[in-house]
Amino acid sequence: MIKAGQIRAARSLVGAKQSDLAKASGISLATMNNIERGIGDPRASTLGAIESALNDSGIIITGDSFTETVTLNVLYRPKIYETLLASQKILKTLGPNSLSVADQIVFFVRRCGEVGYSDVPELKICLLVRSKDRNLLFDKINLSVENVARAAEIAGVMLAAFALHRNHLSYVKNILEDTTTLDDVDALSRLRAEKWIVMQHPKDFIDLFSNWDDLVLRYVSHPGHPLVDLNELVSKLEPGDSIS
Repeated sequence: MIKAGQIRAARSLVGAKQSDLAKASGISLATMNNIERGIGDPRASTLGAIESALNDSGIIITGDSFTETVTLNVLYRPKIYETLLASQKILKTLGPNSLSVADQIVFFVRRCGEVGYSDVPELKICLLVRSKDRNLLFDKINLSVENVARAAEIAGVMLAAFALHRNHLSYVKNILEDTTTLDDVDALSRLRAEKWIVMQHPKDFIDLFSNWDDLVLRYVSHPGHPLVDLNELVSKLEPGDSIS
């Protein structure tokens, strides 16, 4: 279980205040302060919430009877093939309580499987979240727009991106070969080698592999579908606008 010294060291590595970590962990600032000062006997669930919030920001906690180690992964590449879990993980990363304040979010599309495997290769929607000196690469995920549920997941992610990070969005115009066949560093280098284009509207990106207008028409009859909400949001934006 995470120790008080590890919490302080981890906060220092990610540049987070006590209040930031308390908010991300879902606990009060007073509780966080007491834990770091070694006051009281915090519940295992409380310590677990703190460690989970730090894990989401790239921190790895290890230790035994003789050592307490805190490591910051500057490149974090989760493997989440279950689409709902993947979208929830991304939403948590983009959310207002995240310790990883996004400086840039880059959407891109990769082919799935080997080149030539299919006449119509399957495409997956991916993204890179850059935060200070950290990179969170979400390419080992299965997000797509192939049906109403899948479209809702990626629309929800883009809704959060445009609502909270309007001025930090980019996309890659080229469809990449399967980056999951590369190791972490090579996958990030491959993505960095591409030109990143400022995204003014989801249509800029969606039209690379689907059709934005068709998707909106298809799901406009579904009340509460995130794609409808996303369309309403961006229709009110002018270039350079930000939503707080």
